[in-house]
Amino acid sequence: MRIARLALAAMAGLSLLGGAAAAEDYPTQAITIVVPYSAGGTTDTVARIVADGLSQELGQPVIVENKPGTSGIIGAEYVARAKPDGYTLLMGTISTHATNASLFGELPYDPIKDFEPVALAAQSPNMLIVNPDVPAKTLEELVQLLKDNPGKYTYGSNGAGTSQHLTAESFKAATGTDILHVPYKGSGSMILDVIAGNIDMSFDNMPTALAQMKAGTVRGLAVTSAKPVPQAPDMPTIATVVPGFTSGSWQGLFAPAGIDEEKLKTLVDASEKVLAKPDVQEKLQGLGATAGDKAGAEFKEFVQSETNRWADVIAKAGIQKN
Repeated sequence: MRIARLALAAMAGLSLLGGAAAAEDYPTQAITIVVPYSAGGTTDTVARIVADGLSQELGQPVIVENKPGTSGIIGAEYVARAKPDGYTLLMGTISTHATNASLFGELPYDPIKDFEPVALAAQSPNMLIVNPDVPAKTLEELVQLLKDNPGKYTYGSNGAGTSQHLTAESFKAATGTDILHVPYKGSGSMILDVIAGNIDMSFDNMPTALAQMKAGTVRGLAVTSAKPVPQAPDMPTIATVVPGFTSGSWQGLFAPAGIDEEKLKTLVDASEKVLAKPDVQEKLQGLGATAGDKAGAEFKEFVQSETNRWADVIAKAGIQKN
């Protein structure tokens, strides 16, 4: 019996050592980053930039796999149910991890409990653009124009619950203005209607809005970031007129809950190194984004604060759950 007990103890010790060694050796095979949207979009591009950097840091291939559908829900659920071994990750967004919880009656995953945040990858402000015929040359003039004409002017978005929609609703609440929402199925058709004057304005994503502003088809009035952006350094922030106002979209790397702490630390450390590289920051700036500056516990707090913040905006705007 004594010999049997010693043998069992030795096996248990070897098992623990084996687990520790596995964590130390991680990764030993390719890692997959699931993008819950179609290829070619901003989230997909951010994921591929991060994947290239992580591959160099970790010494293993990092593959991007697209699983689009239902505001990112399909891809997010897939990763939430994946084995938490560090080899399946998610490039989550403000939708999958902040707004979906308030926009859908029931999600097949819990944005907080089913994931372990790794790092904030990128943040992109929105830009307030107006049709050139709108009689407002500055943000201050626009706010006054809207106050003098409640319900007369319209804004477009990519649909209910998108960053354009929620940013505009935050702006309305903060300025006490009334602007009519016109939802679209995509940014392309929406911005064409801003250009044509069929709608008056939009809080569109930076890459699209900046390109049209430079082409002279729309007038840019302000950005929603806390500070001016390098892509348009002379454009004021909305915060100059509405103190504390910030908004926009973001992407972040998540692992399934239950991942080994050492593996998580490896991912956090590698992500921070990648996002600090000048070439990575330059590539993200080319998208109208800035590299993330939060990882691990700090990113986890950010996700929770974003969830709470947008739940309040959605409730005040009276947006119905799907």
